[in-house]
Amino acid sequence: MSTSLTDPTLGKTLDGRYRLDHLLALGGMSRIYRAMDKRLHRAVVVKVLNDNYASEHTVRERFESEAVIAANITHPNVVSIRDHNVSDNLVYLVMEYVRGRNLEQVIQERGRFTPRQALSVLEQICHGLSSAHSEGIIHRDMKPANVLLSDIGEVKVTDFGLARAASAHTQSATLVATLSHVSPELVSGSPADSRSDIYALGITIYQMLTGQAPYTESNAAALMKHHLDSPMPMPSDLVPGLAQDLDELVRWCTEKDPEKRPQDASLLLEEIIQIRSTLTDGQLDLGAEQLGGIEDLTPQTSTHMPTTLQQRLDAMQREREDERERLWLKRNSDQAETEYEVEDGELDPDQTTVIAAADATEVLDLRDAQATLAQPRATDVVSDSEINATTVYSRGSELEKAEEAEADQSSELSVRGQKRAQKQAAKKWRKEAQVPTHRLSKPRTGSQKFVITLMWIIIIALVTGAGWFFGRGPGTIIRIPSLSGMLQSQAVAQLDDQGIPVRIGTAYDDEIAIGRVVDSQPGIGENIMKFQGVDLIVSQGPELFEVPDLTGKSLEQATTVLNEIGFQDLKTDQAYSESSDKGEVISSSPAAGKELPRKNIITLTVSKGHAPVEVPSLTGLSKDAAQEKLESLGLKLNTADSIHSAVVEKGLIAAQDPATGTIEYGSTVSVNVSEGPEYVEIPSVIGQSVDEATAILEAAGFTVKNHNVFGGFSQTVRMQSPLNQQAVRGSEISIYAF
Repeated sequence: MSTSLTDPTLGKTLDGRYRLDHLLALGGMSRIYRAMDKRLHRAVVVKVLNDNYASEHTVRERFESEAVIAANITHPNVVSIRDHNVSDNLVYLVMEYVRGRNLEQVIQERGRFTPRQALSVLEQICHGLSSAHSEGIIHRDMKPANVLLSDIGEVKVTDFGLARAASAHTQSATLVATLSHVSPELVSGSPADSRSDIYALGITIYQMLTGQAPYTESNAAALMKHHLDSPMPMPSDLVPGLAQDLDELVRWCTEKDPEKRPQDASLLLEEIIQIRSTLTDGQLDLGAEQLGGIEDLTPQTSTHMPTTLQQRLDAMQREREDERERLWLKRNSDQAETEYEVEDGELDPDQTTVIAAADATEVLDLRDAQATLAQPRATDVVSDSEINATTVYSRGSELEKAEEAEADQSSELSVRGQKRAQKQAAKKWRKEAQVPTHRLSKPRTGSQKFVITLMWIIIIALVTGAGWFFGRGPGTIIRIPSLSGMLQSQAVAQLDDQGIPVRIGTAYDDEIAIGRVVDSQPGIGENIMKFQGVDLIVSQGPELFEVPDLTGKSLEQATTVLNEIGFQDLKTDQAYSESSDKGEVISSSPAAGKELPRKNIITLTVSKGHAPVEVPSLTGLSKDAAQEKLESLGLKLNTADSIHSAVVEKGLIAAQDPATGTIEYGSTVSVNVSEGPEYVEIPSVIGQSVDEATAILEAAGFTVKNHNVFGGFSQTVRMQSPLNQQAVRGSEISIYAF
């Protein structure tokens, strides 16, 4: 059974403006039609809410909220909302008409995409989706069927019918989504956010790279369990040779934990651009021999809808002429409505119908323009009322004659034959009515015809030239693609393929490698005419700055100098130096004269002063020799009081302070010069007890050696040696007790 027979809404005009011409799709809640906007005469898509839902208040509010949500998203990669209304109990939404196919149809027809094709489509999807995420709007039903590929190469996201403002989402026990692309949090009943769209987009990436869904079960429970528990298969399992970056992209987008996914489409877009810039041509064009290039994704569609402005105007004129025909038949053929039905196929769409002057307010078409070029002379002017009166009268008489002739034969014809004859007579009359009964003006001369022909040639040439200029020539509107990170040669080749002139400029960039595109003017997503061209800013790599010589400067001075140049990341180290004072810069790393980017780290080595000095031994040296030795080490000599020494000769150094260890450079060492041995008078201890004698001698500075004679039973000193003379302090004195 045909669609026209099963859908009574088809062919209906809503609000006198939107004529429903073709049923495009049947959804769970609505029917989608291709329609004609009769006011602006352009193709649109009309989504009509099903009757069983239109009567429900909550569903109707939800459908109306779709218009409010989607109308607030204005982006070239999102299908725009044109209108929303209620007509004859029909709730409908009017959207932009995109000629082409959806991504699901393209995947079914061609199978998998090359990585370059997939990333190109995905980049445009992310542009559109990120515009929604930036407004706090989530899609909730991202899948290939809701991505449209137009026949001019545009990619558009559509059907925000399940979308909700992220700030107003609520948890529900009812799951409203496509199970093949639903995120784990939606399956478990948690609220959805932008990361739910990212999960569905990850499955879409898998489908584009492999040509099939990761989970193919038709059972709803099995699908939901897969989304909750099953590890995501990798595209390279089905397509050997795919780059690891693409596997990681799918894995990242389809993490079970939302916290581990990209937080929104803008972050995913940055990753896609980075991946496309880092993959080699061989990795990007894997399978291109069979699958083609990006241009092969553009659907080749055919449509009966008017496309060019001239086609739309012609269609409008034909509709007006048909309307005039119906009005004329209604006024001048009362029998037409009762005796026979005029079939659309019998009307000649190219004929010119004569109507009353009061109905002749029209937009001037090409035939009117041709008549205007040749103005009649004053003596030849005839009013419209005279033309119409003469024509209608003449043709009316002929119609009467035809009706009389038919009446004479009516008795011989059957009822069916009479209707057929009446149809033929009416058709013949309509054709003859177009032939004027007399000429209103003199024939044009040869020169007039030549001028008119020449003017028409000029007009046609101008129209054709303008059509070429703005349609396929330099005036064609082009949307600037994303070029950031691409090699200069790749970006230039892509723009050259579209006929866009390229001007190359350079700039320093610390992040983007030499020879890759930093930016473009105009920027990504902007529309320009081809002839305007694009300025590409290509990276020269990071700007290099020479490290200055900072030796001898204080740390504060060196830091100021480096900051003025642009070096901000500084570190310091310390070291002893014999040539630099404490706090002065000894050296830098990298060394002075080296050229570096601003972001490099520079380490400054600052002097801690001279290293500590090991104290030398000065005992036994003369004062001059000791001073010379200390000065060679950077130390100073201080002469303290002289002392007696039985070991060191008089005049030589007998003691020093400090004696050992290390001291700071420039410190002072104190020394004591020997006066030679000290002579002390030996006291007599004869007659004293041994203990008393020992104490007396030790107090005088001597050491005592006791000799017991005959056992020393009396312990009285009877003799000592030496006696009654001087001896060096510390000398040994012998005593004898018996």
